[in-house]
Amino acid sequence: MAQEIKIIHTGDLHLGMTFKFLGDKSKLHRRDCQDVFSNIIDLCIKEKVNSLLIAGDLFDDPNPSKSLVTFVIDELNRLKEKEILVFIISGNHDPYKKESVWFEYKFPSNVIIFDSNNLEPRTTGNLTVYGIAYTNNTKEPLNNFKAEKNDNFNVGLVHGSTVNLNAEEDPEYSYRPIKKLQIDNSNLDYIALGHFHDLLEIKGKVKCFYSGSPEGLSFKNSANSSVLLVKYSDGKVNVKPIKTAIREFHTLEVDCTKLDNDSELRKVLEKNKGENKILRLILKGNPSLDFQLDIDFLMREFEPKYFFLKIVDAIHIPENLKEDETIRGQFIKLIREDIKKEKDTQKKKRLENALRIGIGYLDKKL
Repeated sequence: MAQEIKIIHTGDLHLGMTFKFLGDKSKLHRRDCQDVFSNIIDLCIKEKVNSLLIAGDLFDDPNPSKSLVTFVIDELNRLKEKEILVFIISGNHDPYKKESVWFEYKFPSNVIIFDSNNLEPRTTGNLTVYGIAYTNNTKEPLNNFKAEKNDNFNVGLVHGSTVNLNAEEDPEYSYRPIKKLQIDNSNLDYIALGHFHDLLEIKGKVKCFYSGSPEGLSFKNSANSSVLLVKYSDGKVNVKPIKTAIREFHTLEVDCTKLDNDSELRKVLEKNKGENKILRLILKGNPSLDFQLDIDFLMREFEPKYFFLKIVDAIHIPENLKEDETIRGQFIKLIREDIKKEKDTQKKKRLENALRIGIGYLDKKL
């Protein structure tokens, strides 16, 4: 029986990302991402893997700060001491170009950084990794590619897109297209993909996975961010996700149409609390005008129970408001006309709130 080969596949760490949307927690979450990288190094040592594969976007920027790069080099040196190789490809956020991090710093001797715009093999023992540097957005990295047939564990390391989403959802998803047929015809045993930020298997003849980001980067990410432990023995590939996330991103939607007060919202916030939770609570629906919503008050009460909490007011005014000749009816008619004309969603929301408050004031005063 051939000796088992073990690798850890990760990517899209985006070290140095600013996380401005997290407000005063942004620096803490930046540190979380570094801590997760250290934890991945620990995991490589614990599992006694043959190598660590990083599928692009290790850094969020081609010119990260010196302190960040030296931190990464120090961590990679820990793997050098254990004779564990590291294979790195650049991504669209940290492309391989002159005056970038890849040229400005000397990485440890156990680190192989791919520098070609074509898939090139690097072999260590029975493991061959075909990697490609990221130099442009349009090249199809697996086009007309076939790995040599041999008894090695042949792995592709590629940063690119197999997932077709709308440009509005993410303008980067069209970068570096990878077609299903190209994957199936590649002769590879495993393809370690980077670019998509959640765990995703591309099912076909070849085992092919996005590991996703090991720590959540936005509300688009699942709560179970992970790395992949990939084992190869007797021609068989086994892939196991290992959760690495320190914080968890969650999005919840509550339809407020039938609510008269905020007690239901308070129950939701209490039930889902957690010191490592990053929660976005979206309030929807068309509640009656009697529904009193004080987001500031809810935030003061529940914000300390989360790592980060955001409450999004996306409720609308009831549709059955009566337009008539009364002052109240004319007020409803005028504001509604302005709401219909308004294209800016924030201004539209302000007009709806003005209508809600105005009617409340008129109902009390008249």
